[in-house]
Amino acid sequence: MIKNQYLKKSKFWKYIPFRRYLIFVSAIFFLFSGIGFIIDLLSEGSYSELLLFINVFYSGIVAVFYVYSFTRNLKFLPFTILFQIVVGMNIWKEATQPVLSEFPERAYFDAMGILVTLVLGYILLIIFINKEGLRNLRLQAEMDLAQDLHSNLVPKIEIVNKRFEIFGVSNPTDEVGGDLIDYFENETSHTCYIADVSGHGVAAGSMMGMFKSTIRVLLNQDEQLRSILTETSKTIYYLKKKNMFLTCAFLKFNSNSTVEYSTAGHLPILKLANDSNNFEELIIKHLPIAATKDFSFATNSTVYNKKDLFILLTDGITETSNKKDEEFGMEKVKKIILNNRHDELSTIYEKINNKLALFGKQKDDQSILLIRCL
Repeated sequence: MIKNQYLKKSKFWKYIPFRRYLIFVSAIFFLFSGIGFIIDLLSEGSYSELLLFINVFYSGIVAVFYVYSFTRNLKFLPFTILFQIVVGMNIWKEATQPVLSEFPERAYFDAMGILVTLVLGYILLIIFINKEGLRNLRLQAEMDLAQDLHSNLVPKIEIVNKRFEIFGVSNPTDEVGGDLIDYFENETSHTCYIADVSGHGVAAGSMMGMFKSTIRVLLNQDEQLRSILTETSKTIYYLKKKNMFLTCAFLKFNSNSTVEYSTAGHLPILKLANDSNNFEELIIKHLPIAATKDFSFATNSTVYNKKDLFILLTDGITETSNKKDEEFGMEKVKKIILNNRHDELSTIYEKINNKLALFGKQKDDQSILLIRCL
């Protein structure tokens, strides 16, 4: 049982960077090196100056050895105990015996008080750090699990088939994001969509997971896009927190060279036709998903041809701001895509991402889904 508790605690110390750990043990060294001065005080200065400083160093290094034993390597403990006994006895032999009867009572009391409070402070410090370490370790383990789940729910998309080249990335601002990119295909259609849950963290990630699960079930049933959005909104409404909602944009490519689309409180879908230098913005002004209990969503359609580009993105990209509080905006995205329209989709993404990084600090989840018709 004791060994198991030690192993749990040692995990916390194991992941502390060396520089931070060095600061901690240095604090312990200086905290306990003062014991050497206290011992000299109790012995009425019976130590030589050299022996005094040796004792000061000895007091600090013994404390450091104990800390190292209990935080990094329990096997070091026997050596620590042996070192303390052997070196301590040799130092004690070199000093003349203290004459306590001639020592002022108040000074003796004060010195003993300092010694006791130092030891108590050290014990409480270690207890506190161990408890906080276990607590933070549990929290970190939970966050790592949530991050793994998020990575599985929102993987990077790289697909090339006979009809489409698709590339998508979602970069969360926290360990768990609220953005979603996804691709689904069956015998009759190919569906690409993007979503942005209000807020950040685990709550947003949970709602995003529910949304994807519901969408996938309905897509497998080959439901119409308008029905998928309407039913999903109704389902999520009863499962979410009151102040939460999500925006989304959908593209459903059919086999007859038409693409059905819909947006729910989201940025417009960008379409760049192969024979044009102008972007068409595909948007339907709907409320966000789960904003109200009953809302019927509609869809529209347009044609697509070979080498046409479609772009879905979240406002974490367009609303990135610089030091002047200027937003990156949709026009910069359009310009980058237009200037690099014939590049690989991954290259287009990298150029957008690099411009974003130079423009301003990421403050929101940033997601983009690029589709090229083949």
